[in-house]
Amino acid sequence: MTIHRLNELSRAHLSTAGGKGANLGELMRLGLSVPDGFVVSAEAYAEHARAWELAERLAPHLATQSWEAAAAAAAELFEKGALLPGLEHAVREAYRALGAPRVAVRSSATAEDLADASFAGQHETFLDIAGEDELVSALRRCWASLWSPRALGYRAARGVDHLGVDIAVVVQRMVAADFAGVLFTVDPVAQRADRMLLEVAPGLGEAVVSGHTTGDVYRLRREPLGIDERERRVPGRPAPSDSLVLRLSRLGLDLEAHFGCPQDVEFAFEGDAVYLLQSRPITTLGAAEIEPLPPPPKLTRLQQRMLEANDNDRFPIAPKPIDQWGFRMVIPALVNAVRVLGLDIDEADERAVMDQVWREFFVLPSPRPTFRILGLPQRVAAGLRQDWLGWWETEAFGRIREACAPVDLRALDDAALLRRADHIEATTREILVKRFEGILTQLAAVALRLPVTVAVGRKRAEALMGDLVSGLHTRTSEVNLALYHLARKATNAGPEVFLAIREGHPEELRASEAGRAFLAEVEAFLEEHGHRESTGLYLSAPTWRQDPAPMWGLLRGLLDATEPPSEEAGYKRYEAAVEEVTRGIRFVPGLSGSFRGTLERLRKTIVFRERSHFDLARVFSAMQAIVAEIARRLHERGHLPSPDDIFYLTEAEIRAWLREGPPPFSEVKRLVQRRRATYGVVNGKWQKRAFEVGAEGASDSELRGTGASSGVVRGRARIIRDEREFGRLKPGEILVCRYTNPAWTPLFTLAAGVVTDTGGAASHAAIVAREYGIPAVLGAAGATARITEGQEILVDGTEGRVLLLRLGVTGEVAYA
Repeated sequence: MTIHRLNELSRAHLSTAGGKGANLGELMRLGLSVPDGFVVSAEAYAEHARAWELAERLAPHLATQSWEAAAAAAAELFEKGALLPGLEHAVREAYRALGAPRVAVRSSATAEDLADASFAGQHETFLDIAGEDELVSALRRCWASLWSPRALGYRAARGVDHLGVDIAVVVQRMVAADFAGVLFTVDPVAQRADRMLLEVAPGLGEAVVSGHTTGDVYRLRREPLGIDERERRVPGRPAPSDSLVLRLSRLGLDLEAHFGCPQDVEFAFEGDAVYLLQSRPITTLGAAEIEPLPPPPKLTRLQQRMLEANDNDRFPIAPKPIDQWGFRMVIPALVNAVRVLGLDIDEADERAVMDQVWREFFVLPSPRPTFRILGLPQRVAAGLRQDWLGWWETEAFGRIREACAPVDLRALDDAALLRRADHIEATTREILVKRFEGILTQLAAVALRLPVTVAVGRKRAEALMGDLVSGLHTRTSEVNLALYHLARKATNAGPEVFLAIREGHPEELRASEAGRAFLAEVEAFLEEHGHRESTGLYLSAPTWRQDPAPMWGLLRGLLDATEPPSEEAGYKRYEAAVEEVTRGIRFVPGLSGSFRGTLERLRKTIVFRERSHFDLARVFSAMQAIVAEIARRLHERGHLPSPDDIFYLTEAEIRAWLREGPPPFSEVKRLVQRRRATYGVVNGKWQKRAFEVGAEGASDSELRGTGASSGVVRGRARIIRDEREFGRLKPGEILVCRYTNPAWTPLFTLAAGVVTDTGGAASHAAIVAREYGIPAVLGAAGATARITEGQEILVDGTEGRVLLLRLGVTGEVAYA
């Protein structure tokens, strides 16, 4: 395909649209303001290069590194070579469809805007192009710019194969910019990871980027966001408002979080509108700003399957150094569970993974089998006979509540504060050891597969195994029901309450009596459920109590819900599955009764797992309160630049600073800056591994994943990138997201189906989808990149596939 609308593209289309085009498409998918346009694909360039025998004509010059001669030969070829008729017609048609406006024509090579080489300024951009003939001429000149002496030298210096690079061309509607420029989300000049750098001038931003105009310079602090310094280069020259500058800065931080590394953002202001013209990685941060990173371990097949099936849901973002403290509560219990299985992990390996600060993914060391693994079936069978949920409710949960009971943390001295943390940690570690032993009894599902396969055959058994654990009632479903009722109260509380939530301004509720009454209802809800996590059980990740924005987003979406969430559909599916299996094995004496008994105990184990996970979030909430109090003290004592800097310290450092005092403040600032910069790199690698595009069995019209909840549904896709977008989902839409965790599941009340980039049949999302009886395909790698917002898709949770229906060239769905 020669021409692509920008809104059809994403980061998955680098080879088609080049770095610039792929990134612009990704920005449009995020719902950000990007000037409309289209891309002349890299394939179109490659087809002409072959037709004109470009490689053969340039080979002698490239062999001798005669860049000037190579550039001259390429320029003549691209100026005089006959365009293929199909391409020229398609470009003219796309330009007319855009409304034939004045446009910017920008080069977009397939080796630019990458994390380790930006190629910034190496290829040409032509602004204010008017008319079809001028557009075609600009297209030719963009192609030729791939072979300029400057671009040839840049590639040679970085070892990039000249003939391995193609170039796409982006055509976008011109913005009548009042101001434009570039924002760096980390200051690359001062090598400051705690500060952003902005350069802006009146008119078009290309003049600032190219160095033809000297813009005003703003230096902004990241946390809390604000303008630290401004340097007016031309006295009396107009400047944008501070509110526009801060709005752009917030967008820059959002882009950094999305792409996983510091960003170089080109922008334009037109009136009160902020347009994004490009976002690419900053490639000029000094190596001294990054801490040494350990090489990633080679994963066994078991470790890889665990990561893909569940861990990406639990850990969607990379942990910060403070999260090592939380891991130290969990890792010993996980290692014990591995040993209960009959495997072994060296104590040295266990200590190493507990002490590790930076990691590209969370995985336990590779275990070794022992003879004890032969007794695993007997241990699982014995575990199934225990009442794990009863143990949790009568013993474990009470100990957690006692350890985490609210106290006045400010009244405790430093030593007492650490003793409280030690008590919570020791209690939790002891409880987790037994909890994981109970969860291992879910391995009984392996034994259940035999009678199910005997009854219905291997292929049908795959779908039926999920149905057999459908319709469970968990604490997560109770929270979702409570949230639904809270939304109903908002709907009935009057327009001032309804509109404040609908329009995303809950702070306005304090202005009316009805609003204040509703806030009291919200407070009661948070008192009971505010320890719910949003992005995993991390000490650095806020709960609903600490950051209620995700909860308000859920309420906003649930204002349109007409029916409460119910497990009825899932329970009916469970009953039908049991009937189908028992009917198929009724001729085998005793097998039906054994099957039913094992299944019921397995279902209780799953309920135990979900209930205990919900309650364990209280532990992390209590530990977060301790961390926050330590951060307040260190900041007020002048030892930390910002309270949020606590997330970039380790447990050992915190304990040492409280007991013996911190290092000099200048050293602390450098440490935090270095750790912040390192985290940007680590999180980028973490998310690339977790959510990288490309699934086995996928095709242009189909994605493959795990059928986690059976059934088939067809509907329009709504892509939800993170918790801040919860309010965008509408009833009957299909939720498409990178991952889910329990905090996302109230959306299942609205969704007709669920598709995720990562996850598996044992994940929290799968369990709740089966509760509510909605089809779900999890672990469909690349779903959020391949599926377009509003596209109609078919979700087959039985077969584990997602069919992508074709989009027309204007972006509308073309129904077959």
